[in-house]
Amino acid sequence: MKWEKVAVLIIVLLLGVSLIGCNSSTNKDDNSEESVEISLFTRFSDGASKEFFDEAAESFHDKYPNITVKVSSADNANYKQEINVKLASSDTPDIFFAWSGVYAENFAESGRALDLTEYLSEDKEWADSIISNQFGPFTFDDKVYGIPLIMDGKTFYYNQDIFTELSLEVPETWDEFMTVLEVLDKSEYIAISLGNQEDWATGHYMTTLNQRMVDADILAADYRLEGDFSDPAYILALNKLEELTPYFTKDFNSTSYDTGISNFVEGKAAIYYEQFNQVQYIEPASFNWSWFDFPDIEEGKGDQNALTGAPQGLMVSSKTEYPDEAVLFLKYLTSLDIAKKMVQDTSMISCVDGAITSETANDKLVEIAATIKSASSINLWLDNVMNSELAATYLANIQAMTAGKLTAEEVMESVQTKAEELKKDSE
Repeated sequence: MKWEKVAVLIIVLLLGVSLIGCNSSTNKDDNSEESVEISLFTRFSDGASKEFFDEAAESFHDKYPNITVKVSSADNANYKQEINVKLASSDTPDIFFAWSGVYAENFAESGRALDLTEYLSEDKEWADSIISNQFGPFTFDDKVYGIPLIMDGKTFYYNQDIFTELSLEVPETWDEFMTVLEVLDKSEYIAISLGNQEDWATGHYMTTLNQRMVDADILAADYRLEGDFSDPAYILALNKLEELTPYFTKDFNSTSYDTGISNFVEGKAAIYYEQFNQVQYIEPASFNWSWFDFPDIEEGKGDQNALTGAPQGLMVSSKTEYPDEAVLFLKYLTSLDIAKKMVQDTSMISCVDGAITSETANDKLVEIAATIKSASSINLWLDNVMNSELAATYLANIQAMTAGKLTAEEVMESVQTKAEELKKDSE
């Protein structure tokens, strides 16, 4: 009996050691005992936005004690230069901020960004929690390389009091829009406030006009430098911009952006084409205001329900040693509770479905989120969707055309020439 008891005791001890060994292995696989540090690099270097990311890193660490997120940033003006330096060095951040379109595509094509498609496929609940039309500008060759975080769109803000005073209705078509502008032109008000001292402002108009007027497949091929920009619809789109020119602020090409927005907020102008993410500059206006979408153009060949804009998001470095942990942090940032906190703390327009509600934002922001969500697709800015050299040529010549120095035909000739040069250089 004595030996039987000893044998039983030995068996129990062996089982205990075996269980401990199994538990240790499981813990190791879960990284619950391994301390991991990942880095996040953003363009949010001050204010509420910086505080949000710092606090998110801290609360993530509280939830996952073995993972530390080190947050650093550069100011918006220097971010593009600094991230390129970091990605080319040994100091590569595990996660980094990125604008969408060509900017993000360059990271994907150069192999500096991790393909996140599999992570999204494996976690459909996470993928479905983000508004679906925001993924497109981060998708290249059917692979998703960035997680949308902040969404945006371009709209015509308008002074409701002026519209009421002049008995004007919100235009839905181009012809209705021109009728409204003719009435405003005869009033004491600036019809459309515009500061185009920097050529991107009229570039935003042309971004939308090209999308409305040109067949989507032709537009996409030309922007990828696979076409030749010869479609006559490009000329028609430029002609539409020329139709608007008489109704813009006087001397708009020498008017600053700040003056353009001030003229609207101070009640001097009836209409102003601006981004939703700039709504904080509209809100101080003392009059009633709202917005309307870019009017439909009957003869246009593009989707009239698309919305011009560009989401901003985060990408994971292909060099990271901790891809799973980096993605886990992205999931955390885009979880509903944290997304709601981002909206409340920063007023940024979250890409997470359900983050913007009457509990987290004012009525205007709730409407803005619904407007962006309902768009059939997101139409990226010219300088986000095409080669930077080509965009610079296009924007400069659009500005020259509105100043009467070039014709629409001459603008497109310059674009065609530059596109051909770039194609030859890439061969």
